[in-house]
Amino acid sequence: MSTNPTIVPPSEDGGGLDQIRPYLEVIRRRKSIVILTAIGLFFCTAILAYRLPNVYRSETVILVDAQQVPSTYVQSTVSTSIQDRLSTIQQQVMSPTRLKRMIDKMNLFPELRGKVNDEALVQLIQKSTTVDVGGRLSSFRIAYQGENAKQASEIANELAATFIEENLKAREQQFVGTAEFLDAELQETKTKLEAREKQLQTIKSTYVMDLPESKQFHLEALNNLRTQLAASQDRVNRAKQDKIMLQSMMSTNPPTIDLDTGPSATGKPSSLQAQIQKVQSRIAELQVRYGPNFPDVRKAQAELDRLTKQEAAEQAQAPPPVQTERVVTSSSKRNPVIEAQMEKLNQEIEEQTKLQAPLQQQIDMHVSKLERVPIFEQQLAGLMRDYDSLRGHYQSLLDKKLSAQMATELEAHQKGERFMILDPAPIPDKPFGPNRGMISLAGLVVGLLGGIGLAVVIEMMDQSVRSEHEATQLLGVPVLAGIPLIRSEAQIRSRRVRFLVSAVALAFFSCCVGLLISIIAGKLGLI
Repeated sequence: MSTNPTIVPPSEDGGGLDQIRPYLEVIRRRKSIVILTAIGLFFCTAILAYRLPNVYRSETVILVDAQQVPSTYVQSTVSTSIQDRLSTIQQQVMSPTRLKRMIDKMNLFPELRGKVNDEALVQLIQKSTTVDVGGRLSSFRIAYQGENAKQASEIANELAATFIEENLKAREQQFVGTAEFLDAELQETKTKLEAREKQLQTIKSTYVMDLPESKQFHLEALNNLRTQLAASQDRVNRAKQDKIMLQSMMSTNPPTIDLDTGPSATGKPSSLQAQIQKVQSRIAELQVRYGPNFPDVRKAQAELDRLTKQEAAEQAQAPPPVQTERVVTSSSKRNPVIEAQMEKLNQEIEEQTKLQAPLQQQIDMHVSKLERVPIFEQQLAGLMRDYDSLRGHYQSLLDKKLSAQMATELEAHQKGERFMILDPAPIPDKPFGPNRGMISLAGLVVGLLGGIGLAVVIEMMDQSVRSEHEATQLLGVPVLAGIPLIRSEAQIRSRRVRFLVSAVALAFFSCCVGLLISIIAGKLGLI
C-alpha cells in the first residue's frame, strides 16, 4: 500500500464537475457517517430546543411630544438634545441601583431568589431589555423579554414609566438649575449695580460743583463775577477821577468865608455866597454823574464864574469887615461841600476795593472748578461705563429670568416637550421565542457539515486503493481491468439493518445527551 493521499486530484482538462467529483465520491462512500452525524446533532439540538423555556416579549411605544408653544415665543432652557438626554436617562434607568430597587418593589424573579445573587438578576434585566430609538427621534420603543408573559409586560411598563419620570426630573433639574443660576447672578449683579449707583450718587452729591453738568453754571457765574469785578473797578477808577477833579476844583476856587466864625455886617450870610455854594454843589454832583465835559457842567461852571466875579466886585465896594469876621485866605482854602463829596468818594473807593477781593476769590474758585471738570469728567465717564455695563447685564439677566419663568410655567402646564406612552406594553398571548424549528434545522445543517468534515478526515486517514486511477498512480503501470466489490442481497440487508440500528441507537443517545445538557444548563441558570 502506498502512503500517498487517497483523494485523487482532479484532472487538468476536466470542468467544474471534475473538480468536485472526488469530494462527491468521498461523501457517497462515507454517506453513513455523514447521515449518522447529522442525525445525532439534529436530535440533540431538537431536545435542547424543546427543553428551552418559552420567551415572551412585551413592547411599549413612547411618543416624544414636541413643545406645543413655538420656541420663537417661549425659548426652552433645556439645552441638551433628545438623543443625548435619552442616552443619559437610559444609563440612569438601567443602572444596577435603580434595577435592584425595581426588583424589590415588584418582587421579580421569586424563583431565582436565593439561587443567584442580585448582580445576576440585574444583568438578566439589562440583557433582556432593548431600547430602540427611531430615526427622527419622534418616538422610541422599550421592549423586555422574559419567561413570564405578565412579568414581561409589567417590567416593560415600569421601565417606560421610569423613562418618563426621569425625563421630567432631568428637565426639571435643568429648569431649576437655570433658575437658581440666573437668580444668583441677578442678585450678585443687582448688589454690584446698587453699590455702583450709590457710589455715583455719593460722588454727585459730594462733588456737585465738579460735575460736567456744572460747567455751564461755572461759565455763567464766571461771566457775572467778571462783569461785577469790572464794574467795581470802573466805579473805583471813576471815583478816583472824580476825587482828582474835586481836588483840582478846591485849588482853583476862590476862598470861602467861614460863616460859622462870626456874623456879617448885617448879621446874615450874603445871598450871593449862598448862590455860589449852591452852584458849586450842583457842579460837583454833575461832574460825579456826567463828567467834566457835560454841557450842564459847563453851564454851571460859567454861572459859578459869573457869581464869583460879582462877589468880588461887591467885596471891593463894601466897607471893611469888623474884627470878629474872619476871611478865609488863599493859603487856607476850604469848601465843605467838596470835602463832603471827597469823603463820599473815599468811602466808595474803600467799599469797592473791599468788594473786589471776594469777587476775585469767587472767580478763582470757578476757574479752578472749570480746570478740574475734564479730569473729573474722565473719572466719572469710567464709572458711568461700568454702571451702564452692569445695568445692561442686569437687564439681560432679568429678561432671561423672565424667559426661564415662562418656560417653567410652560412645563408646569404640560405644554413643553414631554414623553407620552403611546401604546402600553400588553401581556403577550404567544411566546416570542425560542424558534425551535430554526434551532433544530440549524442543528441538522451543522450535523451535515460536521458529518462531511468527519468523512473527509476518515477518508484522508484511510490508505487503501479504491479505484483503477489510484492504482495506476501508485504502481506507475497501466491497469488492464478492475474487479468491483459485489455484495449479495443478504449482505445488503444486513448492512441496512446495522445502519438502521445504529441510527436509532445514535438518535436515542443524542436525545439523552441533549436532555442531560439541558438539565445541567438549567441548574447552572444558563437556560
